[in-house]
Amino acid sequence: MDVKHACRCCLRCPPDKDLTTPYTHLGKTEIYAVMVKECFDIHLVVDGAGSCGICSMCVGRLRDASDFKLQVQRSQAELQALLVKAESAVKSEQADDDSVFDVLCK
Repeated sequence: MDVKHACRCCLRCPPDKDLTTPYTHLGKTEIYAVMVKECFDIHLVVDGAGSCGICSMCVGRLRDASDFKLQVQRSQAELQALLVKAESAVKSEQADDDSVFDVLCK
């Protein structure tokens, strides 16, 4: 296959969708070039010199990667919130213990 007319992500298949066009999937807008940048910090050069498309197989893999990244980010945010809450509870218990100690020692 002529790589000029191949998927920019795998070079094996003809592209099914454009990388810069907004598409809607399950109620969410997707721009594949932006998703690649957000997931992998890879800036795809999109110009008129060649293919600016992505095949359906790579779209599926990109969606999986994007969903996984969001899952990890949500999990980390939830874990961080739990840690802050637990730390706050420990500090509160320590303050209560100090108050009881102060009363008993006076």
